Amino acid sequence: MKQFCADVPAQSGRVQACLRQNDASLSPACKAKRAAVGSRFRGIIREFAIACERDIQRLCGEVKRGKGRILACLLRQQDDLSDRCRDQADRYQEAAETVAGVRAACSADVERLCGRGLPNAGAVLECIQVNRSRLSDTCISVDLTVGLQAAQIVDAVETVKREEEARSVQQILQGIESIAFSRSQILFQLDNFEGVGGKVNANRLLFSPQVVFGPSSELAVQLRVPVTSVYPNAPELAAQTGLGAITTAIAWGFFGTKVVRQYVSFALQWKSAARPPVGAGWLATPSYAITVNLARWLAFTTQLAWSRSFADGGYPKMNLLIVEPIVVVNLPGRSFVALDTKLGWSFVGAKLIPVIKGVAGLYLDRRKSLSISAWYQTSLSSAAETQTFDYGVGTALAYFFDW
Repeated sequence: MKQFCADVPAQSGRVQACLRQNDASLSPACKAKRAAVGSRFRGIIREFAIACERDIQRLCGEVKRGKGRILACLLRQQDDLSDRCRDQADRYQEAAETVAGVRAACSADVERLCGRGLPNAGAVLECIQVNRSRLSDTCISVDLTVGLQAAQIVDAVETVKREEEARSVQQILQGIESIAFSRSQILFQLDNFEGVGGKVNANRLLFSPQVVFGPSSELAVQLRVPVTSVYPNAPELAAQTGLGAITTAIAWGFFGTKVVRQYVSFALQWKSAARPPVGAGWLATPSYAITVNLARWLAFTTQLAWSRSFADGGYPKMNLLIVEPIVVVNLPGRSFVALDTKLGWSFVGAKLIPVIKGVAGLYLDRRKSLSISAWYQTSLSSAAETQTFDYGVGTALAYFFDW
């Protein structure tokens, strides 16, 4: 620590991160100690798996193994666990109580020596240990060895729970046409648009499968197949129904941490409709998105997309740049809400086209593999109404899976 991390304040909770960055240059004794801690961390997860094998098959059979997903699934269903598996869950609860006891006994010392906002229990115990000579009598009477062991258990469980919660937030994003993704999905969506282009109304049934693959699930391929019905406002014109413009897209999650993920995507809309009122022309859309997990239950995404038509074949031309901020909130009780704002600038006619969409939904099972949602979308200007629609409503059913 003195050699490599002298400029890192002990109260910052970043000492372990500093040692990790300098792992290749650490002394053998320090490396051995860090390896032992890492082994302990992995052992906690492994002990859960051994004790809960039958519960995993019964309650979490469809959950992909790895990255703590199984453990997170079990902790969500503690009331249904077997006695042996519940013992492991109780072990976590006891460890959490031990850490809470250390925090309570040392609260004044932690605030004085470590500051606020340390990332986890291990960082708090690390700061207390480094400043042992400066602790109060109340704090120094606590068994820090037991506290450190409990902190390892708590941090192991909390880490995988945070990862699972981040995946849940990204699943919500997938359902509102963001290029951010976390799992494969099959989406069915039924939409109704009123005042399309100021001339017609339309209904749409959308089928959208997406497959996510790669060593770290960093690639996605998506297909969007709409069946559209158009109802002209003029009574002498008949309604038309048919296959709409099919879109295929490939996305790459090229950067990812527990807090920030970045994506790029390229989508191609085909001229697949039989009649112009039903579909649209050829359209290419490159996109970029960055997602930041601000808290366990809150994420913010900004998406930038440019859509440009080519080989129009009688369809209106499109040259549209969209900045799209999205706020997602994962609520208690397996519910969620999202606010999606599209700020589009059309280079055809030089018009601002703002649209806002609100989404609310519910996960239908404890494994969070099935969700139902409803949305309302409205144009925010007269230019947006003539270019897009007055308002729209819809509902969606999504099934998420790993393979």
